[in-house]
Amino acid sequence: MNKRTTIREALPACIPLNAVEMIATWFDNHHVILRITRNRSTKLGDFRGGAHGSPSYISVNHNLNKYSFLITLLHEIAHAEVHLSYSRRMAPHGKAWKSAFQRVTIPFIDAEIFPEPLKQVFIQYLNNPKASSTTYLPLVSALRAFDNNSDEVTVSLLQPGDMFTLRDRRTFKVIEKLRKRYRCYCIENKKTYLFSPVAVIQPLSAQKTGTAD
Repeated sequence: MNKRTTIREALPACIPLNAVEMIATWFDNHHVILRITRNRSTKLGDFRGGAHGSPSYISVNHNLNKYSFLITLLHEIAHAEVHLSYSRRMAPHGKAWKSAFQRVTIPFIDAEIFPEPLKQVFIQYLNNPKASSTTYLPLVSALRAFDNNSDEVTVSLLQPGDMFTLRDRRTFKVIEKLRKRYRCYCIENKKTYLFSPVAVIQPLSAQKTGTAD
């Protein structure tokens, strides 16, 4: 199956319909493959530059709502553009990436693809985009309104002192937010763990439990 057919057949299930042709055209014009992957708890998407003549690829988790998928895809397209434009290695989320992210996103803002109030929150985020959209809580909250599973909560929505459990029934308390992770204390084994902001959890009450230095 050729790339044109694959992209145009796959995208309508992943992003808003009025964004499909714009995204498909980008892939038509660049030697980059799109992979729609299983749910990954540590990341929403990524970009990998090709080596030894192999094509570069972008991957995005299949379970994202259409606006989360599109924003994640644009984030990774910006990485691809930086990779394809510079012969030297650039800071992953430095000035070149921020400029590319803003540039590739403006046509989608102008095309009125994002509904209000998501559009306004996304514009605010784009003023100084971060390495992960999950660290900008107003955008996280705005995107969650479009989730099929509105009961799903991620660590990024919690505050220090908040409690949560995992599927294996272990209980944790959020200690602090680090640069890219959340340091949390496990009540059962008294160990600390680092959690990705996008880790899905079951929140409990925010009461303190007197441990975890």
